[in-house]
This record gives sequence, C-alpha cells and structure tokens, in this order.
Amino acid sequence: MALPISNIPILTGVAAESFVKNAKIAEENRGSVDISRQIAEWSGFDVRNAARIAKLRAEGKWPF
Repeated sequence: MALPISNIPILTGVAAESFVKNAKIAEENRGSVDISRQIAEWSGFDVRNAARIAKLRAEGKWPF
C-alpha cells in the first residue's frame, strides 16, 4: 500500500520571519554550550561515591 505524497508546508508572514530570526541566532551561537550546570552537578561525584568507587576498583570493574 503506497502512501500519498503530501506537500511540504511553507511558513509565511510572522512565523517565517520568526523562524529566520531564530535560525540566524542559533547559527551565530553554534558550538557555544554552557556546561557549567553539569560541571557543578558532577564536581563532587568522586567524593560522594568514594566507597563505591573503591569497591569497584578492588574488583577490577572501575574503568578509569
């Protein structure tokens, strides 16, 4: 059973202008990701999980 070919919707008016504006902003900021929140969350990982890490190291299962 074949699916019918449908037209691709085209943005017009305010929606089109908004899309182009957001695309330009995204292109200018390409590659600039703020990972400060992730760093803050992971900063104390080894301290909080020291006993678990020690156990895994002793068993030879800690990959680092």
